[in-house]
Amino acid sequence: MVAALVNILGIKFFPHIETLAFIHHVSFFFVFLVPLVYLSPRSTTSFVFANFENAGGWRSNGVSWGIGILASAWAFVGIDGTSHMSEEVKNSENVVPQSMMIAFFISGAMAFGASIAILFSVGDLNTILRTSTNYPIIEVFYTATQSKAATTAIISGLMLTSVFSTFGLLASASRLTWALARDNTFPFSNYFKHVDQGYLIPVRSILLITFVAGLLGLINIWSTTAFHAMTSLSLIGQYTSYLLPIMFMAVRRMGRKHVPYGPFKLGRYGFFINVVSVVYTLTLVIFMVLPPYQPVTAKNMNYAGVVYGTVLLCIIAMWITHGRRVYEGPVKEVTDRMHNEAAGSEVRGKRRLNHEDKARHMRVLFPGKRPHSIAGRPSALSKRPIGLPQPVDKGHRDLTTQIAFAKAKIQNEKLSARQL
Repeated sequence: MVAALVNILGIKFFPHIETLAFIHHVSFFFVFLVPLVYLSPRSTTSFVFANFENAGGWRSNGVSWGIGILASAWAFVGIDGTSHMSEEVKNSENVVPQSMMIAFFISGAMAFGASIAILFSVGDLNTILRTSTNYPIIEVFYTATQSKAATTAIISGLMLTSVFSTFGLLASASRLTWALARDNTFPFSNYFKHVDQGYLIPVRSILLITFVAGLLGLINIWSTTAFHAMTSLSLIGQYTSYLLPIMFMAVRRMGRKHVPYGPFKLGRYGFFINVVSVVYTLTLVIFMVLPPYQPVTAKNMNYAGVVYGTVLLCIIAMWITHGRRVYEGPVKEVTDRMHNEAAGSEVRGKRRLNHEDKARHMRVLFPGKRPHSIAGRPSALSKRPIGLPQPVDKGHRDLTTQIAFAKAKIQNEKLSARQL
């Protein structure tokens, strides 16, 4: 609920909140390391780099290791969140992939450093795993500091990092939900593709995600096993969504077919990176459906495969009964149409529309509005892609009317350009 309030009522301050979150994320890393490096008991180098612990009951150490790498896979879930905000980022075709790579390398390096520090400071492994707190990380810091106050302060810092991440996760998930609703992907799309006229953000999509998250939290009160069964879908679902486009890109490259690249590309290393990504992701997906412990019981069973299969069946049924009749693919934005038409006529060869031109287009389309966005500039959601209600107090327009409306505006801009 707090995340929803921040995303809606605090949208003007969201860039500053995210900046504060980044500062906390980096600075707390060093606060995290100090007690581990200077106060904790030391583990041997052989324990950190050579010792292998198979506590899952599997006969094969290879299978146990494969299940163990899923913990590191969790650290990179949501790396695609930046792409869901691309319609609110200036120069998104370059900024978004660069941001994803920077986040990957910074967070990856910090996670690796923290993992090494914890392994060197873990002390007696059995004591840590059998802690009465049920959270081994709490026992690690209490062993190091021998102070409940210091341990509470450090764990509170970790929890604050999670709170900050919730703000961004909700923003990203709500934009993805809005984009799917805009393209008539699921039932009640007309309702959830609405953009609030006051805040100029998809408030209904934000509230929908908040409501669903709240329901999952209630499931945890009823049954922890059922809760873990539902949340297990997040890991396998997201990595499957990463796998498909990478695999299709690799297949297209193998067929030597033309690939319409954007301004950001990986060059000659792209195909090799695609292949490694496909192999790695397929390996993860295979181990994601295996139970973590042997022997398997109803309580420690991994229900990820069952939940994933059920969701796939529901999606197929939804496509047959609803999607194939209404889904038309990504909807073209009005301002992109204006930009392309203008760039292909008198403006071609001279100059492309700059940010001021786009702002002038927005003022023509949306007089009296100056929207804010997470990027600290006029929100791309306020550009009103075709399929969203136009802020002209005439209610919802159908697709044909909106296309005609866009073309009329383009013609007006062309006439203005000729007069200038």
